[in-house]
Amino acid sequence: MKKLIALVLASVMVLSLAACGAVDTGENNTQAATEEAAPAATEAAKAEAKAEAAPEEAAAPAEAAAGGYKIGMLPKFKGENYFDGCFVGAQKAADELGIELVYDGPNQSEATNAKQVEILTGWLSQDFDAIVVSPCDAEGIAPTLKQFQDAGVLVLTFDADAPADARTAYVNAATADDIGTALVDVIANGLKDEGFGDGQDARLALISGSGLDVNQNEWILAMEKYIASTYPWIKVNCDECGYLGADIWTPGSDETAAQNAANESIALSGDAKDGSQINAIIGTSSMSTPALAAAWDATVGEKPNVVITGLATPMGIVDYILDEENPMDYGVLWDVNNLGYLSVEAAVKMLDGSFKPEAGTTFASALGDKNVVMAEDGGLEILLGKALTFGPDNVQNYNY
Repeated sequence: MKKLIALVLASVMVLSLAACGAVDTGENNTQAATEEAAPAATEAAKAEAKAEAAPEEAAAPAEAAAGGYKIGMLPKFKGENYFDGCFVGAQKAADELGIELVYDGPNQSEATNAKQVEILTGWLSQDFDAIVVSPCDAEGIAPTLKQFQDAGVLVLTFDADAPADARTAYVNAATADDIGTALVDVIANGLKDEGFGDGQDARLALISGSGLDVNQNEWILAMEKYIASTYPWIKVNCDECGYLGADIWTPGSDETAAQNAANESIALSGDAKDGSQINAIIGTSSMSTPALAAAWDATVGEKPNVVITGLATPMGIVDYILDEENPMDYGVLWDVNNLGYLSVEAAVKMLDGSFKPEAGTTFASALGDKNVVMAEDGGLEILLGKALTFGPDNVQNYNY
C-alpha cells in the first residue's frame, strides 16, 4: 500500500511541476536573515556555470539562468514524499522569481552527514549565490556551511537547523512547542477514550530519527514538557537527555529500519494499564508514522488496542486514516509545498536586499506575512505557520 501511495504522489508531483498554479496564501509566518552577495563573477561566466551545473530534475527556465540568482537546495534525502513536496514548492518559487534552483541530496538509504558534505563540497566551486540546507547532523555539517559563508554565499537552513553561527536564518515550519502540543493532544484524546487519564497512567513510546536530528529532538523535548504540565499521567521511558531511552526508537532515515522499529513497538503495544504494554506511539518522521499504521495492519491474529499518530504528509497516510479499523485516526504536519516555497523566496529577497530580517519583524511573503523570531540559541528563524492536524474529515483536501 505504501508503494502505491508513493507512486500516486510521484504522479502528482510531476503534474504539479508541469502546471503553473498559484501558491496557497492562507498561512501566516516569517523569518530570515541577511548576507551580502556571492563571489564576484561576470554575468556571462555565471550563466555558463549555471548551464553546466544545473541537474535535470531542477532545471530552471532559460531566462532565469541568464540573469537570476543561483540557489542550491539540499534536503536530508530525496525520493520521499515529504522532501519531494518541499521541492515542488521550491521550484515554483524559483520559476516565479526568475532564479536557477539546483536541487540535490543523498538517496534515502545514504542519508548521512558524510553524503551531504560530499554534495556541498562539489557545490563550493559552482558559483552559488545561496544554499538552503536541511542537515542530517547539525554539528557535523557546520564546518562545511561556514566555508560557504566565508566565500560570501548566503546560507539558510530549512526543515532542520544547524548552529546559529553556521547559517544566517532557519526557515522553520512551526515552533517545537506548537508541533509537540499538536501531537500530544491527538494522543491524549485517544487515550482518554480508552479509559486512561487522571489516576490511570498510560505508557507512550516514540519513533524518532537518528538521535542526531536537532529538530526531532526538540520536538520530543517539547512533547515531554507539555505532557508534564498538561497530561502528567502519560509516561515516557527515556534517559536524562529526554530524547533517547528504552521507549524511544532511533532508526534514522532508512525505510527498512523505520519499519522494523514500527513493527517492534506495535508488537509491544496493547491496552494493559499496568505499564507492561505500550499504550500509544508517536512517529516523528514521515517514514515512521505510516510505518506504524502499516505494522498494525500487518499484525497476525488479534490486533493490539493502541493509539498512534505522528508527523506525515496527508497523502502518506490517507488510506490508513480513512480505514475505520486502523488506529491511525489523525496526522500532524504543515504545508510542505509552502515550506519549500518560503525557503527559496526568503533567500532571493535577502540576496536582492528587499528583506533584511530582524527579530520581532515580519517578512512580506507571497504566502502572507511571516514572523521573524529569535530562537533560544540566538539565531533568527522565519516561521512558516502553525502545525496542521488532519483527520477523516479533511485528509483528502491536500495534494502532498
